[in-house]
Amino acid sequence: MTGLGRRRSRTVSGGLAILGFEVREAAGDADVPIQTDVVLLDCGVIDDEVLAYCRRLRRRTQAPIVAVTQRVDLQAWLRGHEAGIDDYAVQPFGLQELAARLRLSVTPGREQPPPPPTGPPQRLTAGPLVVSEGARTVEIHGTRVDLRPKEFQLLVALMRKVGRAVPREELVATLWPTGWAGAERSLEVHVASLRAKIALPGMIATVRGVGYRMVTPESFLRFTAA
Repeated sequence: MTGLGRRRSRTVSGGLAILGFEVREAAGDADVPIQTDVVLLDCGVIDDEVLAYCRRLRRRTQAPIVAVTQRVDLQAWLRGHEAGIDDYAVQPFGLQELAARLRLSVTPGREQPPPPPTGPPQRLTAGPLVVSEGARTVEIHGTRVDLRPKEFQLLVALMRKVGRAVPREELVATLWPTGWAGAERSLEVHVASLRAKIALPGMIATVRGVGYRMVTPESFLRFTAA
């Protein structure tokens, strides 16, 4: 497991090494190996310079990017997500929490939608939206939509309960099973990003005080016909 970063303190690097990470510091995106497990980016705040750096880095490697930030609002999270940032660690945080975020980012099993005990259906539909769990594909009106692993996992969790409100706590536990203080905000980011990608207004409804609901195909058709 390799942890990489842009500007990190020796304390964090040394602490991660003690916890079993193979750490290599990179001065710029060109120094990041194409084949690496995870990129730890110490960026302070999400600004235009950081976003440009992430886009360059994403063209070089598909490794998960975990950004260490001092503060962040929802819009900054969305901009970072679009630029290629997969997860965030907002200061202050403990070294163990950071290590957990890094391990979670590179554990393939955590990125797969966990099958329910009764066995999931292989094809999920809601109006024009069709999801194939086995092939991990998403289509809208027959056109393929590319989703990141956690976006796909979130969509499956909602579509398995079409028409029913899925509590935020349940979605957080599904996407971040090890727990994380920033999971609530990260869920908002992933919901916003998923809504933008499927581009079906009203399809993912916010249930105030509860969570989110994927509307039934019939409800969606009535909504679009109005």
